[in-house]
Amino acid sequence: MKSLCEDATAAARFAVHLAQLTHKKMQEKPCPSHLDPEKWEYYKQVVDEAIRQMVRYMEKPTEEAADLVRAWLSDVRAIQNTYRNQAWGPVRIIQSTEVLLIEYALSSLLQPTASADWGYRLARQYAERYDSRYGTGLIPESAPMVEDIADFWCQYHLGKPLQEWRGTS
Repeated sequence: MKSLCEDATAAARFAVHLAQLTHKKMQEKPCPSHLDPEKWEYYKQVVDEAIRQMVRYMEKPTEEAADLVRAWLSDVRAIQNTYRNQAWGPVRIIQSTEVLLIEYALSSLLQPTASADWGYRLARQYAERYDSRYGTGLIPESAPMVEDIADFWCQYHLGKPLQEWRGTS
């Protein structure tokens, strides 16, 4: 993943793509049980506007557009800016992994020299899941997200979706 994201332009497109997929899934998904419905709606609105700013920046990467992306990154970080002290040090409390992915995507756009690292983090955040039978990581439930990632790179580098390469529809 890191070698695919060494090209900052490719990594930025990848970041926007995963952010858009995440936003779409947020729109389709009911409010998680651990969140207040108003908070979930707020998260979806913030993600929607952050993606608009990312797309605007990609279309016309001006300093003004970069400033707006930076402002949205700050807002997105502030949403999940709660820390709890544990025996080993402070731990950030993440209420929405979707919002965290958007934070990573915004960071990826703003730090092109670290595009390989951010691309890896994005892919990991997007695809990893947890199930008590398997633990955390790439588990069977991760397969559709891994396909989304492979599909992006097939289209980006080869000009065809993954399903065409596999001969399926």
